[in-house]
Amino acid sequence: MEVTRAELFNSVWSEPLGNVASRYGLTGNGLAKICDRLAIPRPPRSHWTRSVEARDAQPPLPPAPLGLSDTFALGSRQPRQSPGTRTRMSAEARRQQLLDAAGEIAVRNGISAVTMRSVAGSVGISETQVHNCFGGRTDLLAALARREIDAQESHRRRNISRGSSHHTRVMLSTIGYLHEAHRRGPLMQMLLHLPEVREALKHERASKGEAAREPILKQLVASGSMDLASAKASTAALTAVSLKAGGIVASRRAPFATVEAICLHIVMAGTESDERIASGAG
Repeated sequence: MEVTRAELFNSVWSEPLGNVASRYGLTGNGLAKICDRLAIPRPPRSHWTRSVEARDAQPPLPPAPLGLSDTFALGSRQPRQSPGTRTRMSAEARRQQLLDAAGEIAVRNGISAVTMRSVAGSVGISETQVHNCFGGRTDLLAALARREIDAQESHRRRNISRGSSHHTRVMLSTIGYLHEAHRRGPLMQMLLHLPEVREALKHERASKGEAAREPILKQLVASGSMDLASAKASTAALTAVSLKAGGIVASRRAPFATVEAICLHIVMAGTESDERIASGAG
């Protein structure tokens, strides 16, 4: 099947990658590699779980890499199929396709609209096939929340890695978290308001939270000027401020710039106070 780079570019920006890939008998990962090889920009995985207003704008299509044509054969290595048959997707590609679909339905119609049947119908498979990937609705929604949380944490870690001091890392972490909460917020708010999702993720969220706080606590008590209990109390208070601010920007209850400025002021003031105490400066 001959396809132009422009046609494929417009396709991957008009619907989830897994949907486009299935039409060509490819997996989502396979099509992603083809896009990368052909220098075709594609949306991040979180693009389709956000509201339409929060999605990234489609960028311009860059020129084809040197030596490659703007027209190419796609799916030419796939075996010939009889009418009505489809290439089987890998289990992981199918799971990601279903999570994309669940996120889109939630953002468009509300979390109550996400059912095993509605997700199955949106990707054109049977409800039984959805159950083969997820045991039930709670498993599906917990997996979607887990993916969103992991993406948010990955973004936070990338931000932190750019900082050369504890003070700078806290600032970058706070800013990154608020921006991600603003982008992913509506979906995350819907998911984490469900008691069954909170319960399913309770232990792993607690474990990840402890792992994220551990290096901060070690730094605060290293000098001996701040005891562990005080360090934990201060860290918990500043974390609560950030989480509250994240909830406000996610639900669009106040202008983002205002919430960001207030949250940063409180968090950085608290961080500076902790650093003075830890250094023995009072």
